[in-house]
Amino acid sequence: MTPDSHWSGAKAVPTGPGECREPAVAVAGEVLHAVWTQGSSLYHAYLSGGSWSAPRRVAVGSQAALATAPDGVIHCLFSAQMLGNVEIYHASWNGAKWTLPEVVSRTSGVSNSPALAVGGDGSLHAAWADTTPGYSTIYYGRRVGAGWTNGPIPNGSGSNPAIAIDPAGQIYLAWQSRLAATDRFEVFCARGSNGAWTLPEDVSANSQNHAIYPSLAITVQGIGHLVWQEDRGGIFCIRHADRYPNGWSDNHDLTQSGADCRLPHVCVNRQGYPQVVWAEGQVVTHRVRPPERNAAWWQVEAACDPCGAVSTLTAAISGKGVVHVVWAAYAKGETRRLQHAQREPVFKPAVFMPVVARDAEAVPAS
Repeated sequence: MTPDSHWSGAKAVPTGPGECREPAVAVAGEVLHAVWTQGSSLYHAYLSGGSWSAPRRVAVGSQAALATAPDGVIHCLFSAQMLGNVEIYHASWNGAKWTLPEVVSRTSGVSNSPALAVGGDGSLHAAWADTTPGYSTIYYGRRVGAGWTNGPIPNGSGSNPAIAIDPAGQIYLAWQSRLAATDRFEVFCARGSNGAWTLPEDVSANSQNHAIYPSLAITVQGIGHLVWQEDRGGIFCIRHADRYPNGWSDNHDLTQSGADCRLPHVCVNRQGYPQVVWAEGQVVTHRVRPPERNAAWWQVEAACDPCGAVSTLTAAISGKGVVHVVWAAYAKGETRRLQHAQREPVFKPAVFMPVVARDAEAVPAS
């Protein structure tokens, strides 16, 4: 499949030797930052002016999650086994170096699959799956002063959390959980504010098929967008629902080809356009929708040629609206390597040339 003309096509991320997996990305201004797992450690590189920096080691760990604060600082959560237990840790990049990791979870169970969001006021919000209660439960933490608070979400058993903050500071937290009555996974979402959480809502609401791997984003207009992959007899499709003040919309398919579609990721630009990327077979694909309620989704675009078996995928949008996608894929006869593609902005503001009117010449009196 030929890449759509709006896309750059796939290019290798210079990571050095060794298998790469679990990329995470964030954008500060127009600089793309990527952190990935290589061996037992996390590595970081950034793309600026069309060139990648040399990779540098961040810390021992895996499963990175990135987010950018309003001051341009890149924050990273990751899972690591230190001092005899698997915990969630936090580090930040100030433009020159990474800080030493600080523990976030501080629980007796195994903590993994971290998710991270930054509020408009710069506050840091974390979610992860934790086995402290004896089963996998979604935990939420917030950085307060020099440390982190943490605790389980009420009625929040499950895994693979996603987190986002709306313009009013309300927290949206989504995850997958298996229902005892049907033995099927569903995607749930709860909202938190001032320390209180709503009851989880079953957004996928499909007892016949597994719904897994949620991804969540909220627009500047406060509209929530939730995507996930849903089983159709061994072939997955990508589903979407949006959240307005009166509740979640009905969910519907974003994919149209009938091919196996997995690993959805949703992000939004500054104008409120939700954009979803996913792996469709061996091709990374993209779809976008205008911000108006019930607007029609644009046609699906191919971001790259067939690029091997995609194992993980993530995306971020720059301040100018450039869409960056980074994924890990197996090339034939090789280990997993990182690839990057980018798309020109979907929103192009009109440019109006000023009209200069010259006053009519004065007519001399007779």
